[in-house]
Amino acid sequence: MMRTLVVATYPAITGSPIIGLASIAKSGGVRIADTEYSCMQGAFALIASATTVAEANAAPRPYALLCADVGRGDGTIEAFQLLPEVVSQVEPDIVVFHYMKPLVSLMSDAVSKIDDIRPQTTLVADAGGMYAAKAAGVADRFELMTPDVGEIGFLADPGTQHPAYSSKFIFGGQDFDPAHLAQRAWESGGSARTLIIKGAVDHICREGRVVARVSEPSVPALEAVGGTGDTLTGIVCALMATGLPTVDAATKGCEMNRRAGEDLGATPATSVAEFIVSIRASM
Repeated sequence: MMRTLVVATYPAITGSPIIGLASIAKSGGVRIADTEYSCMQGAFALIASATTVAEANAAPRPYALLCADVGRGDGTIEAFQLLPEVVSQVEPDIVVFHYMKPLVSLMSDAVSKIDDIRPQTTLVADAGGMYAAKAAGVADRFELMTPDVGEIGFLADPGTQHPAYSSKFIFGGQDFDPAHLAQRAWESGGSARTLIIKGAVDHICREGRVVARVSEPSVPALEAVGGTGDTLTGIVCALMATGLPTVDAATKGCEMNRRAGEDLGATPATSVAEFIVSIRASM
């Protein structure tokens, strides 16, 4: 069993850093240290889903390092400043970088410091953490990234620094080829060793090669439920923390995320908080 640390920001203009061990509150929210938070989206949804799976498997619950940021970068900078001390204290086996401003030099420095403190640490990135890792040229140090159909085009293009400049595949399309893009991303150094390319069919890739596809159960409504990509990352990281190999954790996590939506009867109006309750009930 492994310890997981989630490093991210939360949407607030100001606020104290949120640092501590996570648990699921009786109300269904996520409790970090002594405070309860709604798990509607973002890092809280990731942490809540990871905690749900960890508790079901008697695995260590994740730690959080979250700082307030509304896109200006101040919270992201604060999180990176606090990271070495928190890594030294928590001694995580897995570090997950999630919603944050993609500040390239800070990501490069963070990976270097983690390697100095705990060189065996497994690194995972989604959202802004993924953008920063790719742009900083350290993507191949990561074990897992979870791009959607637009983001894989960004990872595959060595000439772009942000997905906004790589919009060709943002909605997929007939010429969208996940296998080709995964190979390009790996060969150009823009990819983690394992990718989950999220979509109507989830493609799991290892070192640029598609090794699994998950399409069932098919729950199209999940595409409209904000936060289900966050829950997928949380589920997979929690499964990795139980000792499952990354590809197995990715495949099982995709199936679990879909099954939770099917069991819930998800619609575009479904909240991610309801979805997380369904993850618990579906296990």
